[in-house]
Amino acid sequence: MGPIRFLTLRRMHLARHALLRADPLKSTVTRIVADHGFWELGRFSVAYRALFGESPSETLRRPAERIAIHLNRPSSLVVTEPGYA
Repeated sequence: MGPIRFLTLRRMHLARHALLRADPLKSTVTRIVADHGFWELGRFSVAYRALFGESPSETLRRPAERIAIHLNRPSSLVVTEPGYA
C-alpha cells in the first residue's frame, strides 16, 4: 500500500470514529467530514460506503448502544489461553 492510500484510509477511519462519537442533533456529516480534510462529499460518501458498508449519515444516526468498534490490531487482541502472550 502506498503512502497516499494509507493516509486516505487513516483519515476515513478517523472520520468514521468521529461520526460514531458525534451527537446527531448537534453535528452534521458535512462538518465532520470537512474537519477531516475531505472536500468532495459525493466521492467521500461513495468511498465510505464501499469501505464501511453504510452511508456516513447512517453512521451518524446510529444509536450509541449499537456502536461496535472492533479493534483488529494484534496488540488489542484478548489472550484467552494461559501461556500465550
